[in-house]
Amino acid sequence: MIKKLFLFAMLVLSVTVVYGQTASQINKPRLGILPFAGGAAGEGELIATLFASQSEIMAAFTVVPRTAAVNALVAEQNFQLSGYTDSDTIASLGRMLNADFVVSGHIRSLGARSLVIATIVNVETFEQLAGVFREYRAVEEIPAMLPVIAARLIDASKKDTSKLPTLAVAPFNITSEKVDEQNAEVLAQILAIEIANTGEYAVLPRTSTIQAAMKELDFQMSGATADESAKAIGRAINAQYILSGQVGSIGAMNLFTAQILNVEDGVLLTGDSRNYREIGDGIIMMEELALLLTDRDAAAALITQRQREEAKREMFANPARLWSAGLSVGSAVPFEPILAVTLRGTMSPFKYCFINLGFDVGFLSLAENTNYFCMYPHAHIAGFLPLGPIDLYAGVGGGYFFSRVEITNIINDNNKNINTPVLDITAGLLLFDMIDISYSLRLGTETSSHKISLGYIYRFN
Repeated sequence: MIKKLFLFAMLVLSVTVVYGQTASQINKPRLGILPFAGGAAGEGELIATLFASQSEIMAAFTVVPRTAAVNALVAEQNFQLSGYTDSDTIASLGRMLNADFVVSGHIRSLGARSLVIATIVNVETFEQLAGVFREYRAVEEIPAMLPVIAARLIDASKKDTSKLPTLAVAPFNITSEKVDEQNAEVLAQILAIEIANTGEYAVLPRTSTIQAAMKELDFQMSGATADESAKAIGRAINAQYILSGQVGSIGAMNLFTAQILNVEDGVLLTGDSRNYREIGDGIIMMEELALLLTDRDAAAALITQRQREEAKREMFANPARLWSAGLSVGSAVPFEPILAVTLRGTMSPFKYCFINLGFDVGFLSLAENTNYFCMYPHAHIAGFLPLGPIDLYAGVGGGYFFSRVEITNIINDNNKNINTPVLDITAGLLLFDMIDISYSLRLGTETSSHKISLGYIYRFN
């Protein structure tokens, strides 16, 4: 009897576990994953496969395998659209897969920078729920980025955006000869991603309806302003607001500008601009623009933080500035002291110039029966010339020299103290940002010497 009860309990437990797993699998949203476009042959498919096999993705979704028909359409659209920027196409592929969400990604360039971009689209609403982009130097770095990308897209799929105002994203208007259409498209996509990530709008990225409206406007409204075109595009896709951007220049100043318009009455809701040096700056500037359009307090904090970081990089990482701390060992000629240890640090208030603050402690003398000790706090200002592995510097300064000479076996009256101001003329070499070879000519009212030293410095960057 006990054996039968045990077997029955095990059977019930097994059925419960299997049912629970099946129910869990059924309740998971279905996810279609498209190949990442824009890479070398085979890379996009491999990246998509790696993305699908992320443990977080498998736990959060039921990943839908692509059919032959979807693969054929993917191949066609990859050729025509180069990266699935058309969310109508993405949603169409999603419906063919019976998926709730579709992840699409591509490898793009912006100026000299390389980017991997991934977005997740709600198949029912066409909405771009969120996106992630990462800069990379070699394509082999992309697999290591996939877990972070997966986590961001999973979080986005769980958010309810049904009550958010809808925002359509129009392609960037190009008014600068320095910017081509592909760069403008990448900028618009990055800005759409950043706007979506703020959670202030339900973002509707480029659709075939927008494309059709743009073609009609080109034909019928050749004299229309960018604002009029944007409003017409917004009405065409039933959006409440339209995001319009522009890449241009005023004289020597390059600008990214963006604005959000109310489609119904054409009123400008908000707008702003950011300066840029080269088109690759858009990777950073689009985040700032997105916040300026949605949360100015957060934008001000972010911009201030970045300005501080940029000032720090300019101050410490610029090769024309020398900020360092170090320790050196040397000797004076005539040989008193025989051993001089210097603790020093430099700060660079201006390019090609630094202030050196140091403290020398000297020991030993060649004279018989003599104990020697000295201290020398000093400061120099020097010019600095960075030449790569070897940097040169030369400057002037001074300090105050304290020394005590004790001669043994003779009466104490012969002990001598020297306290005198000293003028320094100094020059040196800095090798590989860590080895310092220096020479100083020291001229005082009661003493003078030549000092040569070798040391190690730590250069701040």
